[in-house]
Amino acid sequence: MAILKKIVSIATSLLLVLVIALCAFLFIGKMNGGKTVLFGNEIMVVLSGSMSPTFNTGSIVGVGPISYEQIKQGDIITFKDPEGRTITHRVLEITENGLVTKGDANDAKDTALVTKDRVIGEVQFSVPLVGYLIEFVKSKVGMVVFLGVPGLYLIVSQIWKLLRMIKEKEAAAN
Repeated sequence: MAILKKIVSIATSLLLVLVIALCAFLFIGKMNGGKTVLFGNEIMVVLSGSMSPTFNTGSIVGVGPISYEQIKQGDIITFKDPEGRTITHRVLEITENGLVTKGDANDAKDTALVTKDRVIGEVQFSVPLVGYLIEFVKSKVGMVVFLGVPGLYLIVSQIWKLLRMIKEKEAAAN
């Protein structure tokens, strides 16, 4: 029974740390106007498979600042397309008019050149699958699961401990 209590205690502690980390992650994102920055890199969720197998849908990428002049052929950059969507693709060619880009999994090059004013940054790292968790946590159901359920558990467990202490004091007094 003591082992089970220890396992439950460790699991509860890990859950609390996860909830605090996710809350901090979401809070930082809200404070930065929806941008989550970690170690100087903006964290973005990969929403399409255009860069497979380099990184797949559901990965996160850390996009660090880079000057337009530093971009080289082969770099993976994040930029805004003419419609305002955020895209992460590889630089195929550098021309006088802009950068020619293409997703690794795409058959054709991107139709619009990427100009200096549309570059967000260069991909510094990627982590597979974490984006699914981030997108879920941002949803209403995810907020309930990751914030409401652990919060309710912590409240109920503390009330339960308090009631048990009261019963033990009453039993000791009799």
